Amino acid sequence: MSRHIGHNPIIALAAGVILLATACGGGNSVAPTRDPALPPHIADVANGERLFKNESCSACHAIDDRRVTGPGLAGIGAVAATRDPALNADEYLERAIRNPGEYIVDGFSNVMPNTYGRLPQDDVDDLIAYLKTLE
Repeated sequence: MSRHIGHNPIIALAAGVILLATACGGGNSVAPTRDPALPPHIADVANGERLFKNESCSACHAIDDRRVTGPGLAGIGAVAATRDPALNADEYLERAIRNPGEYIVDGFSNVMPNTYGRLPQDDVDDLIAYLKTLE
C-alpha cells in the first residue's frame, strides 16, 4: 500500500494530514476526564514546574514580575484569587489555562494558544500548584 502512496501526491498529502491530525489529537481541545474510581490526585509541584517548561509556558511568561509576551507570574496565586469574584484561585487559573481568551490581563493581547485545553486534569492541577508557589 505504501508503494502506491508515493506515486499519488494527493493520497500522500491526505495521509500526511490524517497522521498529523491523529498525532495532535485531531484538534480536540476537550480535556481528558479523570477516572472517578481512582483515588484523588495530590498535586505535584515538581511535575507542574516540568510542565511549565515543557509545554512552553516559559517562552511567554516569566516566573517573576517581568513582562514578556504575557504577564509575569510572580504572585499569580494571590492575583488569581481576586480576578473573578465567582471563582477561587484554582478555578480562575484553570479557566485561564484551558480557555485563555476568557480572561485577558489589561495591557496584553489575546495571543495565548488554546492548546492547553488538551492537558489531563492531573497535569493542570500540577501546573496550578506550581504557579501558586511563584512569589
